Amino acid sequence: MVSQNSYDGIDKYAADLIRHKARQLVGKAGFTEDDRPDLEQELMIDLLQRMRHFNPAKAKKTTFMARIVERHISTILEARFAQCRDWRLCQTSFNEPLDNGEGDTTERIDFLDSEGSLGGGTRETRERLAHEIRMDLGQAIASLPEELRDLCLRLHDSTMAEVAREMGIPRTTLYDRLSKLRDAFREAGLEDYL
Repeated sequence: MVSQNSYDGIDKYAADLIRHKARQLVGKAGFTEDDRPDLEQELMIDLLQRMRHFNPAKAKKTTFMARIVERHISTILEARFAQCRDWRLCQTSFNEPLDNGEGDTTERIDFLDSEGSLGGGTRETRERLAHEIRMDLGQAIASLPEELRDLCLRLHDSTMAEVAREMGIPRTTLYDRLSKLRDAFREAGLEDYL
């Protein structure tokens, strides 16, 4: 966290800007007050790494700093709201009827244990459901064209921004591919796993 008295080697304007911007993020995009010190640190590290690119002939130092911080906040929010990771997109009811594997239907809530994870029913039923999900996902991924399969695997561990940098292609191109990936999952009946 950037404290009020920790300006040694750090521009006071930068510290104040980062503190202000991190406070603005609290309460948005699922960020809490507990996240603020981490946000401040992430913003400061990014700014310090990019300061070597500052050119006083192109802009004022304060303008450069503000743009760097704002761009990194955009990247953070983009990753937070990436449709494949956006926590708000989970739209299902615990009362949704599911096949319990024994010829009947059972509500989704009956498959959850006390911690809210896949549970309930018999152990064999849980294992079979988990196995079926893995099989369906594996088949769907295997049937994808190479570029979409590669994107799917990369998104398992990285954000869109990170994947774009790794692949050296614009994020807009990746978003087009992501749309095709979503369509393929929907066609396979796996929209719950987007």
